[in-house]
Amino acid sequence: MTPTQESTRKAENRIHAIRRRQLSLALGVGIPYFTAIICMFLAVYLIGAQVASVKLLGFPLHYWLVAVAVYPVTWGLFIWYVGKANRMEDEIEEEVM
Repeated sequence: MTPTQESTRKAENRIHAIRRRQLSLALGVGIPYFTAIICMFLAVYLIGAQVASVKLLGFPLHYWLVAVAVYPVTWGLFIWYVGKANRMEDEIEEEVM
């Protein structure tokens, strides 16, 4: 194997490693997040009468859960995930250089 082929192979292995790490992170964050969102909507659907009877600032609790609470959680998770993914890419970039 020539030196060029060897360096290309090492670069491909590093790229494969970062893809595996990012996929693992995405699945580790995404699956629990979507499960929680689906469970919240399912809970509101199944026990809607009890949830609707609870008022918060004049609005039923289920409005707050499905229309308001989801967004700060989503944005917080998004910001954390992007930062973590960028740090992973920076680590790989430092290894290559």
